[in-house]
Amino acid sequence: MAIGAVSFDVDGVLVDASRRLSICLNGGSVDWSCFLDCGKLALDLPKSRYIDLAARLHGRGHRVVVVTGRPEYMRRCTEAQLRSYGVPFDELYMRPQGDHRQDHLYKADAIARLIKSGVRIWAHFDDNAETAKALNAIGIDAVLAY
Repeated sequence: MAIGAVSFDVDGVLVDASRRLSICLNGGSVDWSCFLDCGKLALDLPKSRYIDLAARLHGRGHRVVVVTGRPEYMRRCTEAQLRSYGVPFDELYMRPQGDHRQDHLYKADAIARLIKSGVRIWAHFDDNAETAKALNAIGIDAVLAY
């Protein structure tokens, strides 16, 4: 029997990264080395709407899985940030070293692998419309979070 879970993205869903993003714009493009710098996570703010939802679901016995496009080298600082904001999570899936695919391709693949491992994702919350479309295409209900 599949294990049920709800999954959440980090930046834009559980975390308001708009201040970090604004200082990492370079001529209209994102300077990813700046944006993905653990030292800049202090600029972020918690998004209590989705953190509260994750806490309610977790408190009712649902598994909470975090699937983020942040790279694996940010694991420690991401876990610390999520814990400091009170985000309950059972698992954290991060982009592997060297994986430079677009976010929607990476997340659809990561969630498909979760499903193959026996985890049933009831819904995924993300702020990227392309990710929502990609997940819908593989049968996952995706909620666009703003």
